[in-house]
Amino acid sequence: MKKENNKIWSMNKNGEIVNEHLHKNNLKRFKADTSFDNSIVPYLIMIFCATVDGFVFYSLFSRISYDSPVTLGVQISGFLFGFDVVPIFIGIQYKRLRQGLTKDKFILIMALIVCGLVFAMNIALRIMTIDLVSPSPASNAISYMGEVVQENTESNVGSTAIALTIFGMGIPVVTSLGSCLISFITYNPLNIKKRRIAEMIEDNRDDIRRFDAIIADYDAEPDFAKYLEEEDEAKYQEMKMLHRALVISHCDYVRERLKEHLGNPTSNNVLSESSCETILARLDKELGLLNAQNNDELVPVEPIEEEIKYKTMIQDNRAIA
Repeated sequence: MKKENNKIWSMNKNGEIVNEHLHKNNLKRFKADTSFDNSIVPYLIMIFCATVDGFVFYSLFSRISYDSPVTLGVQISGFLFGFDVVPIFIGIQYKRLRQGLTKDKFILIMALIVCGLVFAMNIALRIMTIDLVSPSPASNAISYMGEVVQENTESNVGSTAIALTIFGMGIPVVTSLGSCLISFITYNPLNIKKRRIAEMIEDNRDDIRRFDAIIADYDAEPDFAKYLEEEDEAKYQEMKMLHRALVISHCDYVRERLKEHLGNPTSNNVLSESSCETILARLDKELGLLNAQNNDELVPVEPIEEEIKYKTMIQDNRAIA
């Protein structure tokens, strides 16, 4: 036995409370009054009507058509479309006209013309093939004495053929009217629109409730916007210092490599001594400026002593060379 879920709320992945029975009242409000108003029952009835018409049309075309089974199926399908599909749309379009949802009568008129043509075709074929429905005018019968006698049954056979012909004419009309009536009764576009609007209203109310909760959270903390700005500024300064430290580390690495190059008298490098001096001086200035910015001091540091030291190292290297 399936246990009914009576949980009225849940929490989504964003931490918001969700109403589990948001559209429950609307479902009760627009619930079908009878079982025939359920969505599946009209379709079952229409399928039954189409099946009956299919057998009736098969009995007709199997006598007059000697083509392949595919051709026979196409002929039956064409009649089924005219007798069982088009009447459904007639009922739907007429219901829309009755409820004032549309003023276009062209579709309804064209559908009625299609049904009228297919009805006339069926009547003409039934009348023209009435002889094929009739059995042989004379039949053999066995008497009570066991003797075979021949009976003349022209009048009975004629009435039987007429009855079968009327049956073949009337059954498709009955099923077509039934499908049209069922589609007219069960299809309610105005009620469908009302249900959709009611669900949209409930969804909008739920969205408003969520927005009100968010606004209440902001209103509960008057300086919330200020805190957000301060937090963003702190993160920005932290990332700026991180990138500056990364730049300083790279500059220190290049600086140390150049010092090693200048301090090695046997080094043969494509860089000239004057170029190295210029690069070192520029690196020292940049490092001093970055260090001053990190300490909120925008005063650049002139590396005079370092330049003298490097020049002395270069002169010593020349003397050794």
